[in-house]
Amino acid sequence: MTTIIRWRSNRKAGHELTSLDADELGALARDVGLSPDLLTRLTARGAGGGGELPRLLRAGGLVPERIGRTHPDVMRDMSIVCAGCLVARRCRRDLDRGWAPVVQRYCPNTETIKALQAERCHVVS
Repeated sequence: MTTIIRWRSNRKAGHELTSLDADELGALARDVGLSPDLLTRLTARGAGGGGELPRLLRAGGLVPERIGRTHPDVMRDMSIVCAGCLVARRCRRDLDRGWAPVVQRYCPNTETIKALQAERCHVVS
């Protein structure tokens, strides 16, 4: 039942977005700091889009909530990149298998995650 509810919610959000004309879509996208294309793509992915990021961060020894407090802009950017990623299904599958190092080979957030890990190590040292 949860899957059906989520599917209906995603369809409704997508329909609401596609019912906007180009000017309205552009204004909404500007309000949230995204391009219209990216906003459309993120909406199509649904509310669960980007859910892999916290899992990947934790697997790398990072605390997503702490990053959100200390580097909110970085966390927002990584979340947007993750939510728009085209290999999310593969990422989710690899994380389910415990293969976080494999994910970091293709994740578009890898360099940022490495920088956050280096910063954490630098602070701890």
